[in-house]
Amino acid sequence: MSSATQQRLEQLLQSLQPLQLDITDDSHLHAGHAGNTGGGHFTVYIVSEAFHGLSLIKRHRLVYQAAAELLPGSIHALSIHAKTPDELN
Repeated sequence: MSSATQQRLEQLLQSLQPLQLDITDDSHLHAGHAGNTGGGHFTVYIVSEAFHGLSLIKRHRLVYQAAAELLPGSIHALSIHAKTPDELN
Protein backbone atom coordinates (compact mmCIF):
# COMPACT_ATOMS: atom_id res chain seq x y z
CA MET A 1 0.00 0.00 0.00
CA SER A 2 1.35 3.41 -0.89
CA SER A 3 1.85 6.19 1.61
CA ALA A 4 -0.05 9.48 1.63
CA THR A 5 3.15 11.21 0.46
CA GLN A 6 3.51 8.81 -2.45
CA GLN A 7 -0.13 9.34 -3.43
CA ARG A 8 0.25 13.13 -3.26
CA LEU A 9 3.44 12.96 -5.33
CA GLU A 10 1.55 10.97 -7.95
CA GLN A 11 -1.21 13.61 -7.99
CA LEU A 12 1.28 16.47 -8.34
CA LEU A 13 3.17 14.79 -11.18
CA GLN A 14 -0.05 14.51 -13.18
CA SER A 15 0.61 18.14 -14.14
CA LEU A 16 3.31 16.77 -16.48
CA GLN A 17 0.70 14.61 -18.23
CA PRO A 18 2.70 11.40 -17.93
CA LEU A 19 2.11 8.55 -20.33
CA GLN A 20 3.72 6.32 -17.72
CA LEU A 21 4.38 7.03 -14.06
CA ASP A 22 5.84 4.64 -11.50
CA ILE A 23 6.75 5.79 -8.01
CA THR A 24 8.59 3.56 -5.56
CA ASP A 25 8.94 4.36 -1.88
CA ASP A 26 12.55 3.52 -1.00
CA SER A 27 12.42 5.08 2.48
CA HIS A 28 13.04 1.77 4.25
CA LEU A 29 16.42 1.53 2.51
CA HIS A 30 17.57 4.86 3.94
CA ALA A 31 16.18 4.90 7.47
CA GLY A 32 18.62 6.44 9.93
CA HIS A 33 21.27 7.56 7.46
CA ALA A 34 23.12 10.81 8.14
CA GLY A 35 21.29 13.92 6.99
CA ASN A 36 17.85 12.34 6.78
CA THR A 37 15.48 14.64 8.63
CA GLY A 38 12.58 12.22 8.39
CA GLY A 39 11.31 12.79 4.87
CA GLY A 40 10.84 9.88 2.50
CA HIS A 41 13.04 8.65 -0.32
CA PHE A 42 11.31 7.95 -3.62
CA THR A 43 12.25 6.76 -7.09
CA VAL A 44 10.21 8.32 -9.89
CA TYR A 45 10.07 6.79 -13.36
CA ILE A 46 8.12 9.13 -15.63
CA VAL A 47 7.52 9.23 -19.37
CA SER A 48 6.10 12.46 -20.75
CA GLU A 49 6.05 14.56 -23.91
CA ALA A 50 6.81 17.50 -21.60
CA PHE A 51 10.46 16.39 -21.59
CA HIS A 52 10.86 16.56 -25.37
CA GLY A 53 13.91 18.64 -26.30
CA LEU A 54 14.95 19.20 -22.67
CA SER A 55 18.28 18.34 -21.07
CA LEU A 56 18.40 15.96 -18.13
CA ILE A 57 18.75 18.86 -15.70
CA LYS A 58 15.72 20.67 -17.13
CA ARG A 59 13.67 17.47 -16.94
CA HIS A 60 14.61 17.05 -13.28
CA ARG A 61 13.75 20.69 -12.61
CA LEU A 62 10.26 20.12 -14.03
CA VAL A 63 9.74 17.17 -11.71
CA TYR A 64 11.05 19.11 -8.72
CA GLN A 65 8.81 22.08 -9.56
CA ALA A 66 5.77 19.83 -9.81
CA ALA A 67 6.61 18.20 -6.45
CA ALA A 68 7.65 21.46 -4.73
CA GLU A 69 5.02 21.37 -1.98
CA LEU A 70 6.48 18.09 -0.69
CA LEU A 71 10.12 19.22 -0.73
CA PRO A 72 12.06 19.22 1.54
CA GLY A 73 9.57 18.30 4.29
CA SER A 74 7.69 15.16 3.29
CA ILE A 75 10.30 14.11 0.73
CA HIS A 76 13.98 14.03 1.61
CA ALA A 77 15.24 12.63 -1.71
CA LEU A 78 14.03 11.84 -5.22
CA SER A 79 15.72 9.60 -7.73
CA ILE A 80 14.33 10.66 -11.11
CA HIS A 81 14.24 8.76 -14.39
CA ALA A 82 12.55 11.11 -16.88
CA LYS A 83 12.10 10.05 -20.49
CA THR A 84 10.16 11.02 -23.60
CA PRO A 85 8.04 8.42 -25.39
CA ASP A 86 10.57 8.37 -28.23
CA GLU A 87 13.32 7.27 -25.85
CA LEU A 88 11.46 4.07 -25.00
CA ASN A 89 12.00 2.58 -28.46
